Amino acid sequence: MAWQAVVVATGVSADGRREVLGFAVGDSEDGAFRTAFLRSLRARGLHSTELVISDVHLGLKSAIAAVMVGCAWQRCLVHFLRHVLAQAP
Repeated sequence: MAWQAVVVATGVSADGRREVLGFAVGDSEDGAFRTAFLRSLRARGLHSTELVISDVHLGLKSAIAAVMVGCAWQRCLVHFLRHVLAQAP
């Protein structure tokens, strides 16, 4: 069985509503896949993105910098804690 990556983007609107912005399925989680996903969100009307919170995947960070110019990035606290706990004896 071949594994595939699934990415989901959720957002919070100015009035505080949370919503699923989009999702995609791909053969890998590389930067090209993530860049294409973010571009598809932009093409569908996503704008004024101020902050992206995600895991620390270099392909994703590069895609955010390329597609969402000026948008801040923050590492997800849950992923950070999992990483720290995996390193602790």
